[in-house]
Amino acid sequence: MKRIFIPVLFFILSASILKAETVSFTMSAEVERNTSISLDKDFIASYIKDLQIYPKFFPNIVSVNKLNDTESEWLYRVEAPLATPYNLTFMLEDKSTGDTLLLESKDKTKDYLYCQGILTQVSEKKTKIAFVFKISMTREKASDIHFLAGVLGEKFLSEQMKSKLEGDLETFISKATKDMYIANRTAGK
Repeated sequence: MKRIFIPVLFFILSASILKAETVSFTMSAEVERNTSISLDKDFIASYIKDLQIYPKFFPNIVSVNKLNDTESEWLYRVEAPLATPYNLTFMLEDKSTGDTLLLESKDKTKDYLYCQGILTQVSEKKTKIAFVFKISMTREKASDIHFLAGVLGEKFLSEQMKSKLEGDLETFISKATKDMYIANRTAGK
């Protein structure tokens, strides 16, 4: 019985790995966070539209280069489980309107990044910000992401990516909020 079981198990495992190699493989994450800041909405809007705060305060955003009035290039460091970190470049288009900051990848097929911040004036000196960040990576083969990606699976890797992105967004909100208060005090003097 053991002689039959081992080759059958090997065949099933090999078939599942080959299947993972022939179908496109996508890792994705989406996170949302709300925060209230005791500052004027216009001040906060101006602050979060300054793209240089993102590499300064958002972990794994290595750099942001503004190319023109509506386009920017973002270099993002991906840290997937059991893989060596590597950088991805995203070309984002600014689709902001009114009280909403909206930056979205021009190419939505391979690597996708979406950043949104919606501002709502709660009182004269209090503003609510609702942040949404989405990221996805699609490759023809799972092994293009990591040699074990097909075995670990899209769901597991996406959950790990989401967990990391949640922590990064929390860090960004905390650090950027502290910096906003400092900038507001300095501007008032």
